[in-house]
Amino acid sequence: MWNKSVSNIVLRPQRYTLEFIDQSEYYALSFFGDNCRSALNYCGAHSGRDVDKEKETGLTPVFDAEAPYFSEARLVLICHKLYKQRIDPNGFFDQTLDKQNYPAKDYHDYIIGEIVKVLKAD
Repeated sequence: MWNKSVSNIVLRPQRYTLEFIDQSEYYALSFFGDNCRSALNYCGAHSGRDVDKEKETGLTPVFDAEAPYFSEARLVLICHKLYKQRIDPNGFFDQTLDKQNYPAKDYHDYIIGEIVKVLKAD
């Protein structure tokens, strides 16, 4: 898109992760092997607002110049933010999607970022 290699992500506005992405020019997308499944399940079920995920899971943060990620990831994409917009409910062709998935009207933010660095585990 736009003659760039990009990532596309969506986050609900109440997600703690979105606060970090909003405060920075960059974000990291981390991809893990099956050996990290229990740690990822924990992270998906608990907010970093309430718990120390690193302490609880044993994941090791790496503070890259652009964006933090976990050393246990097998692949990391560092992305520079290019675009953000809240999903518009008027864009649904199937209005049942809006009714089923957004009863609180907490529409996802859609973010496009240019992939500026790819890190692969050895």
